[in-house]
Amino acid sequence: MNLSELQAELRHFAAERDWQPLHTPKNLSTALMVEAAELAEVFQWMTPQESQVAHQTPATKQRIGEEVADILLYLLQVADHSQIDIAQAVKDKLARNASKYPAKQTIARACPVCACVPRTHVLLDYENVQPTADELRTMVPDARQVWVFHGPQQRQVEQRFSSYGANVTAVPISRTGKNALDFHLSFYLGYIASRNQASKIVIVANDKGYQPMVEHARTMGFAVRQHGHVRHKPGVSAKAMPATLAEAVAKPASRKTLAKKVAAKTSAGKHTPVKKTSKKAAPAAAAARASAQKTAQLAPSSASNAPVRSPASPPPSNPSSASADLQKITANLRKMGEKRPMKPASLRRALKSFLGADTGDASIEVALGKLIAAGVVALGEKSDVRYPGFAPQTAAASAGA
Repeated sequence: MNLSELQAELRHFAAERDWQPLHTPKNLSTALMVEAAELAEVFQWMTPQESQVAHQTPATKQRIGEEVADILLYLLQVADHSQIDIAQAVKDKLARNASKYPAKQTIARACPVCACVPRTHVLLDYENVQPTADELRTMVPDARQVWVFHGPQQRQVEQRFSSYGANVTAVPISRTGKNALDFHLSFYLGYIASRNQASKIVIVANDKGYQPMVEHARTMGFAVRQHGHVRHKPGVSAKAMPATLAEAVAKPASRKTLAKKVAAKTSAGKHTPVKKTSKKAAPAAAAARASAQKTAQLAPSSASNAPVRSPASPPPSNPSSASADLQKITANLRKMGEKRPMKPASLRRALKSFLGADTGDASIEVALGKLIAAGVVALGEKSDVRYPGFAPQTAAASAGA
């Protein structure tokens, strides 16, 4: 409805009937009050509950519509004859009311104009990931409209993305709770898709819970995808960072991490209770701690930076990159030949003999982890021990162990 065009039509309507002399602001406002009273008469003897459902009766709904139309027509004519810009007057009044009656809470609302913008819409789960405006622009270069969904404690969201100008919309969640923001974002995705079916929608979040919705939307023909985000760290090339959610969540574990997991899994079934140390056993405990510190130095200091080798490649042979203790253990295991331990328990006993009878269980586990990380020892899926860097053992030796 164009109010200016409607006012022009009312002027023409009155001129054809020679009503202009009677259409003064005083007469029009009086007539407006009469029509408002007639609208009130419709609900006069109803209870509040009855008035809420009165429009469900066709005859009552027809009467309500007629009275509302009469009020609007007289109101438009009052504004026309008084030279009032209705749009500006409404805007100014809302601004004064907002200052006079501050809001108790912020409630999100969709912007129909923004939702109809073509091209790419970005729906950012700001509780899940917090990219900067520049990072977001790098991830989604063709972003046309940005919607930032945030919690009540996240302030000045629009200012952080001010470089997008009027194309950014902050959407605070109406109420906190489990998955509350996720449901807000899902609602807006459906709203935008319904207003502009040709638009592209990109969800920026690492939360895998969005995937079923994304897949469903794509089966229905909508261009929806999810983009993960990893905070850029100083000294790390941006090219090395995951570009998609799949790469972010499927990043393979490092060799060092896998070695720790294998060692922990192997020793999980064999728990040694902690015994209280008496005063008489204090010297033995001190010796055990000294042995543990010595064992912790088995691996070379540059092991974490060493290149990853295949299981078939030999262990490092450069004396400068391995400690003397690690070389000693490796040499002893090599000398054992076919008599090398084939079970984790027997290997631990062998390590204890190499490191000393007073070596504690914790030190043994540290030594085993270092051997695994160095590629000297590998633990199989069936709790068997393999030695990738040594010559293959015979079947007879395996059976005998």
